[in-house]
Amino acid sequence: MDLEDAGRSWVVDHVLGPAEIDAAVRVLTSRTITTGPEVRLFERELADRFGVPDVLALGSCTAAMHLALIASDIGPGDEVVTTPLTFPATANVILAVGATPVFADIDPITLNMDPESVAAAVTPRTRAVMPVHLGGAACDLIGLKSVADRFGLTVVADCAHAVDCHVDGLHVARAADISCFSFYATKNITSVEGGALVAGPDVLARARLLARHGLDFTWGGAMTATAAGYTPREVGYKYNLSDLHAAIGRVQLGRMDSLQATRRAAVAVYDDLLRDLPGVALPARTSTADHGWYLYQLRLAGTDGAAVASRREHVRRELAAAGIATGAYYRPLHQYELYQRTARIGPGGLAAAEDAYPRLLALPLHGRLTTVEAAVIGEAVIAALGTAP
Repeated sequence: MDLEDAGRSWVVDHVLGPAEIDAAVRVLTSRTITTGPEVRLFERELADRFGVPDVLALGSCTAAMHLALIASDIGPGDEVVTTPLTFPATANVILAVGATPVFADIDPITLNMDPESVAAAVTPRTRAVMPVHLGGAACDLIGLKSVADRFGLTVVADCAHAVDCHVDGLHVARAADISCFSFYATKNITSVEGGALVAGPDVLARARLLARHGLDFTWGGAMTATAAGYTPREVGYKYNLSDLHAAIGRVQLGRMDSLQATRRAAVAVYDDLLRDLPGVALPARTSTADHGWYLYQLRLAGTDGAAVASRREHVRRELAAAGIATGAYYRPLHQYELYQRTARIGPGGLAAAEDAYPRLLALPLHGRLTTVEAAVIGEAVIAALGTAP
């Protein structure tokens, strides 16, 4: 089987077909191609899926997180506690509002923020906690919310990996004060580019205003040349989603159950092949949460960090030679010079995050991956580990 030719060797990938193309053509041949009726329908359908009253569709998850902080009045002089094991956007939006990211350590098993480390990082300047559901594994939101309530903080969750993640039967969108989602090209569902914000009515109303230049569109419709007018309320941004993207997102949302079933079937194959493999831990799961399965990330065992890192790189090289891409999500942000200048590390240090990164090995997982292909990849992992030094 030629995984490279099939395109299945990518770690993450999109699944677009005739229905998405038809939706895009329908919008392109309509009178409204920017924010309009498709966006409003997408928002309504997302709200129904999440079990929340309202959703704001935006151009990206980054836009959602940025607006969440602004609408929560977080700015210069404030601090936001977050995880170092994340994509730079999480910390960048904190910096963008003039606040300081403060990195708290992770749980070494779940790879998500440790509530005790978060509590230790809180100072009088702390205004919010920004957890990340890494790879689709739900954070300890009960523990984090307890810390937030103790110190009067807002929980702004980066749910970029968690569009289909549930805790105790409830969607994670309902678990934080504010939740931000991504529909980027490689996510579980995609609008090519896009994101969404879930929040209370006051935050959502202000974010909706800010998303379109801070303008109050008195005519309430799409941006067209026949607009009756608008009133500037405050300095805003160009963060709105277009009908073109929303139409694609709506089709993907309707397909999400089948796309997720494909991912879960591949996960089951990986689990069966790799669960008894010495020196390898499968992605962590809890009895109270349904994993969102954006990533399938193994953790390699060993007490010698350098030896573990060498072993991982050997496996990655062997898999690459077989046409199988792998990843490691993420290099801790505090190891980059940018955040060494602009962020702060909590008093407990980041030993768990630093120890985790050299161990991480993400295997391909997406809606095009068949169980046969997952089996080929799993067997290749076993073979590569068998020849590792």
